[in-house]
Amino acid sequence: MSTREAICLVAVCATTALTAAATCSAAAGTLEAGLVALRAGYDTMALPQLEEAERLLRAEAAGPDPSGEAHYHLARALEGLAIYHVNIAQTDTAVRYLQAGVAEAKVALERDPSSSPFHTTLGNLYGQLAGQGGLTDKIRYGRMAVASYNRALELDPRNAMAHVGVGIGKLQTPPMFGGSAVEAIAEFRTAQSLDPSCVEAWTWEGIAQRRQGAVPDARAAFTHALTISPKNDHARRELAALDEDF
Repeated sequence: MSTREAICLVAVCATTALTAAATCSAAAGTLEAGLVALRAGYDTMALPQLEEAERLLRAEAAGPDPSGEAHYHLARALEGLAIYHVNIAQTDTAVRYLQAGVAEAKVALERDPSSSPFHTTLGNLYGQLAGQGGLTDKIRYGRMAVASYNRALELDPRNAMAHVGVGIGKLQTPPMFGGSAVEAIAEFRTAQSLDPSCVEAWTWEGIAQRRQGAVPDARAAFTHALTISPKNDHARRELAALDEDF
């Protein structure tokens, strides 16, 4: 190889390395920006941030995504958009987002079946679908949600959000079919012990306590949730409803 050829080869390699580095940096930037928007959108249920999260994470998921992480976060963004539309009584739109989220979560799980958070998110989506459907959907999707949460806990018994999911299932299931508010509260408290900053664990304990008639305990749980996350839309809604009724 001549000196000229060697210099050209080095230049090509350097250019290729710089291009690859720039591509990786841009991808990382897109993912991080999507997660920032997702965190903000989820906390406050702000539509612009949720839509921005979906846009950025969909672009990220369109790439190779061998780990499934981008599809997982996209599924979470779609769940957030579904919750937003549930809150404004647009059930059909919410169901479409949930079904799209299930599809993305399944792609993530195809790429990493051993991920406890991936199974948890699929369980969340099934649980939301159960809540939006009739009796048949409640039974079918409810069972699928339980199976997903159980698998998440098999993979990681310390997964706080999976415990929250199990607790929601116990709370939402009628006692004649095995539901129990007491067992639900125990699951929420397990989640709190594993992750004291898990806002949903405190919010759902408040919901369970209210259904039990324990209004002071419910108010304490909602207040604690808002201490952790002062702008959390779910906790704020539940506390406002409690204050209005009592």
